[in-house]
Amino acid sequence: MSSERRALFEHIESDLILREFFQEVTEYAIFLLDSDGYVATWNEGARRIKGYERDEILGRHLSVFYPDSGDGTSPETVLAVAEAEGSYEEKGWRVRKDGSRILAHVTVRALTNDRGELRGFTKIVRDITETYEYRQELERNRDRLERTEQLADIGGWEVDYGTNDLQLTDGTKRLVDLPPDTELTLEELRQFFHEDDRTIINEAIESARADGESFDIEMRVITASGRTRWVQIRGEAADDGMSVRGAVRDISNRKEREERLMVLNGVLRHNLRNNLNIVSGYARELRRDLDAVDLPTEKGDYDLLAETVTNLSETTSGIDAELRALDEIVTAASQFSVEAMVSKTDRIIENADDLMSTGEKARRFENVVEESTDKQPVRVDDVLSDIKRTYERRYPDATIRLRPGEQTVLASAHSLSLALDELVQNAIVHNDEDDPVVTVASRRISGERVEITVEDNGPGIPQTEREILERGKETPLSHGSGMGLWTVSWFVTQFDGEVSIVDRAGGGSTVEVRLPTPEH
Repeated sequence: MSSERRALFEHIESDLILREFFQEVTEYAIFLLDSDGYVATWNEGARRIKGYERDEILGRHLSVFYPDSGDGTSPETVLAVAEAEGSYEEKGWRVRKDGSRILAHVTVRALTNDRGELRGFTKIVRDITETYEYRQELERNRDRLERTEQLADIGGWEVDYGTNDLQLTDGTKRLVDLPPDTELTLEELRQFFHEDDRTIINEAIESARADGESFDIEMRVITASGRTRWVQIRGEAADDGMSVRGAVRDISNRKEREERLMVLNGVLRHNLRNNLNIVSGYARELRRDLDAVDLPTEKGDYDLLAETVTNLSETTSGIDAELRALDEIVTAASQFSVEAMVSKTDRIIENADDLMSTGEKARRFENVVEESTDKQPVRVDDVLSDIKRTYERRYPDATIRLRPGEQTVLASAHSLSLALDELVQNAIVHNDEDDPVVTVASRRISGERVEITVEDNGPGIPQTEREILERGKETPLSHGSGMGLWTVSWFVTQFDGEVSIVDRAGGGSTVEVRLPTPEH
């Protein structure tokens, strides 16, 4: 030990009060370094934290406490800064005698004499590894909670009625389209409740607070971005009797699916009932006509005819093939009015085709309902070009004009194609002009919206169909004639879009579909 370090050590050892203080402190490592950074004193806290006995460490350089990797500030820099500025403080990793690492809060102060000459340094070290690990675990738990809330579309909340304090997790804020750092009062939160549902949630929370009853309700919220979202809210009274806490979950997809499936069921029942009534009526009339005729054909032919008609009345399974066979048999029966019989059979086949078309549309509609709502950039012109080629082949008498707009929307390519296909088909098949003309186009109407239009020169869209397309809802007294426009309405709302219908001055209608851009 150098004479300088020995003098410093003897000075400290001679001060009994200071020495006793050093030794009694066990939560902190408190020791002295000489001006070169060598250990001059050692206390019980230093032994516990660093792992060295007093005789093992006295006279050794403080670099022994630093990792070999060289992470963090070097010991030489620490001493130089402390000497220049009077003190130095940091949090960093240090090494114990057994090689294990600890996270330490370190304070180094320079000691000078009356002449300002450096005599050494005091070093105080606190082991904060446990606190660090606790905070790390807390952060991991918070991260797991946040990820769980994101994956499950859930959030948590708590209201303290004693202090009127409101606590919301990030998941709850996300459900109403608020940034995580947003702070709300209880009254501000109530503004997000749908006005028709505020009484429901207020009464549920009040019952929980007053009577300790838990609750589970479904209601609507209006988010900060103006979207309507269905949520399930569960709550219970806290043990203190002053707080109510619970969880909230986004159930918009489930509610929309329930509504769409209910509509799908209603429309199918309506359309199938109408078509089956027509099929049944014509089949009975045809049967009466056939019963009144004495056919000069073999008995086997008549039996086949009767069997076909009977099957027709009972089921529509395989109806197309059976009815076309019926048409051939009736045509061969020359003893009665072939023209009348064939006409009735053609009407039956026509309605059978409508039934099968309805079934196909229902299948396509259900595919859209089941399809993932993952959004991706879709080039509108590519979709419109494919549709134009398809319908030019299918309806050669129709004129389909495409006005390229070079626009891209954020949607699903399959759903967009299905919706626009339906609009173009409706514009052609319901057009009573000799030369149907359909014009499709797209344009950017704002920084966040693209408008796609389907324009025709037909008779226009009936009011009942407009209600389907614009409101996306059906009442028991108002049914649309087909599944197609329901598909369009479902698609548009599924991807945060809007749809509207405009009458053209020269006749016909323009359906306007507005969808978000990828920059939205």
